[in-house]
Amino acid sequence: MDAQEMQALFEKKVSYTENVPVPKGEMSPRQRFLGTMNFEKVDRIIDREFGYWSDTLKRWREEGMPASVTDDVKADLFFGFDQWERYVGINTGILPVFPEEIIEKNEKYTVKYDSRHIKCQVFTNGKDTIPHYLDFPIKDRETYLPFKKRFLPELQARIPENIAEIGRQVKGRNYILSVFTGSTAGWIRDFMGFEGFSISTCTQPELIDEILEDLSDVFYYVAQEVTKHLSPDTVVWWEDIAFKTGPIVSPDFFSSKCGPVYKRAMDVYHKSGTQFAWVDCDGDNRLLVPTWLQNGVNIIFPLEVNAGIHPETLRRLYPGVRMMGGFDKVVLLKGTDEIRKELLRLKPLVDEGGFIPHIDHRVQADVPYKNFVYYLEAKRDVFGIPNKILN
Repeated sequence: MDAQEMQALFEKKVSYTENVPVPKGEMSPRQRFLGTMNFEKVDRIIDREFGYWSDTLKRWREEGMPASVTDDVKADLFFGFDQWERYVGINTGILPVFPEEIIEKNEKYTVKYDSRHIKCQVFTNGKDTIPHYLDFPIKDRETYLPFKKRFLPELQARIPENIAEIGRQVKGRNYILSVFTGSTAGWIRDFMGFEGFSISTCTQPELIDEILEDLSDVFYYVAQEVTKHLSPDTVVWWEDIAFKTGPIVSPDFFSSKCGPVYKRAMDVYHKSGTQFAWVDCDGDNRLLVPTWLQNGVNIIFPLEVNAGIHPETLRRLYPGVRMMGGFDKVVLLKGTDEIRKELLRLKPLVDEGGFIPHIDHRVQADVPYKNFVYYLEAKRDVFGIPNKILN
């Protein structure tokens, strides 16, 4: 999930007044999640998944999934996942966004400036892939100034007008309430490009410091305003700054430069009563985990196995770390025996607590529908989840 998708997810309007229906004798989603992450005994784990590429859903519709299942939300409902989390619609990104600008377009490709003023190439037919980035808007302080204006903590536009009413509505909730905080190095990399960001940490360190200071102000002031009215159960961060071979920044840089940004916002949320924060960071992020744990983030997600993030190993390295994900997506291409074997590999951690297993990224389009259905049935069998796939 990229930065724009994460922001959009947390800005969706939701209802806070209606609680989640809970069958008699079962724990509520909020009790279940908080109990799991506190290493307490629960009736079962939360049943959730990461998501799907649009081409994956297209293939599955051709292989027997109902034609009405056209996006992640409809797929999650069809597969019967827990409706366990709702979000407070705040915005901590650039505000306002830039108008999109089409530069050239043909039958196959469209070249444009996106809403972050990043020049990129996408498929004209809307094929769901990561864009091919061609140029990045921030190169020096002069080109940062249009962004700086958009990072000023204009709270009125970033916080829902009815935040006080939302605070009253969520007091008796039985679901998890989350807020999206933002990103540090991940956003800077997006705006400068990998090479531009990497070089600037050496040649323009004062610019990197200024950007991080501005981001910190936004996150801090939003946290202060939100917690006047409510205490979220989880706070969500996004980075995606690790490759298969490790992070794109040094652990020292992340600790000294990004750690304080996390701590400043998380101190506000923790003071309000928030227990948990999770970070979305693909790749091998193990060298970054200490900074997250030291600065208030205690759940690591999505644990990409092919990048070396084995949940068992991470728990041994950092006792008490909470996790979500960790099922190797590549195994979905293999037979039923291998799928069940991968689930059984994760069962001891589920029994230990502090862990919600699911596929470690979006389900890729080369996975047959029958394999995914078997995975869900096996997962629910192994972990005692009663949810059923809808007909």
